[in-house]
Amino acid sequence: MKSALLALGLLAALSAPAFAGPCDSDLAALKAALAGSQAQPDVKSQVQDMVAQAEKLCAAGNEEEAADVISDASSTLAQ
Repeated sequence: MKSALLALGLLAALSAPAFAGPCDSDLAALKAALAGSQAQPDVKSQVQDMVAQAEKLCAAGNEEEAADVISDASSTLAQ
């Protein structure tokens, strides 16, 4: 029984990166893009506000809304 529980725990730990969502990978990528961006200060400020909003949505468990905000922020930064 202990080995079965250990195996399930190990499987869950190893599969977690496969389920990384926008709150993990996309938000980190957006932050990295923002840090290296040559965008105008007003655009950077707007994107920073959107990052903060996405972080709040992620903390509240609203990953779909966070993904939308992250997508909009990425588009804004790319302009």
